[in-house]
Amino acid sequence: MLTHGPMTGYRLREEIGSSVGHFWQESFGQLYPTLSRLEDEGLVRRAEGEGRSSPFELTDAGREALRAWLAAEPESLSPGRNELLLQVFFGRHAPPGVLRGHLDRHRARLEAARDSYRDLERLVAAQDSPDRTYWLVTVRHGLAHVEAGLGWHAEAVALLDEEMP
Repeated sequence: MLTHGPMTGYRLREEIGSSVGHFWQESFGQLYPTLSRLEDEGLVRRAEGEGRSSPFELTDAGREALRAWLAAEPESLSPGRNELLLQVFFGRHAPPGVLRGHLDRHRARLEAARDSYRDLERLVAAQDSPDRTYWLVTVRHGLAHVEAGLGWHAEAVALLDEEMP
């Protein structure tokens, strides 16, 4: 995030939440310890003086570490924890209508997310930034993920409706 310019920890938190927070969840409780570690490693420094509210900026060593990380092979996707899928897996044991209610609420969240991604896509497309194309690629991944979720929802409901007339 510091490639965009110097930022305080608070500003970093806001930037993460409004940009990469759509696909990269970060523990904000780790933000300041991470900044401190990066500062100790010489990858970031305080932009102005030594005050606690001074913004951090990326050092040349930090830019080089970023380039090295960008060149490294990304780790494979982890399966994560999806409580809805766990409930669906054991859904045969749920009281009538409970699972369908969970799925309907999930669809509503997906539809709201789709609207948010479309708004974000329009906002990013209007940007005059050298990062615009990269931002659009990530936003469109989120949009495709939500659309796939909506497709899954339709299939899941159809299968469940066949099973429970």
